[in-house]
Amino acid sequence: MADGTAGPAVTFVDVQDTNQAASAAFIQHIRQTLQRAQEITQMVSEAENIADEATKFCEAIKTQHNIQPKKLALTGAKPATPVPPLAASLTREIQTSVVWTQTMLQMCTVADGSAPVEPGSQLSFVKPSASTQ
Repeated sequence: MADGTAGPAVTFVDVQDTNQAASAAFIQHIRQTLQRAQEITQMVSEAENIADEATKFCEAIKTQHNIQPKKLALTGAKPATPVPPLAASLTREIQTSVVWTQTMLQMCTVADGSAPVEPGSQLSFVKPSASTQ
């Protein structure tokens, strides 16, 4: 935090009567968070598109009027490389979070299940993709 104190250690609490209800509440919280992240990503993408359009208009004006930035004209330096789009990175993070959420849901199902899990057994929650089958 800005004042130097540590933030809260707990980010989600929802006391329920059963593990299944608690798991469902947790997953619902995650889904809502991911939905909000998708909305933010959409806004970032729109802002990046607007910035790209503005840059194109500026470049067209510079070209039309043969304008060069003074620093670049004097030093002959090339302009800085463009920053990669943030929206694409956010989309990848959301996709990773969706897979994590699905894995958590499967783990909760195993934990709530009546079937015994042998000590030392290897559990696999990742489903092979269609391209690897």
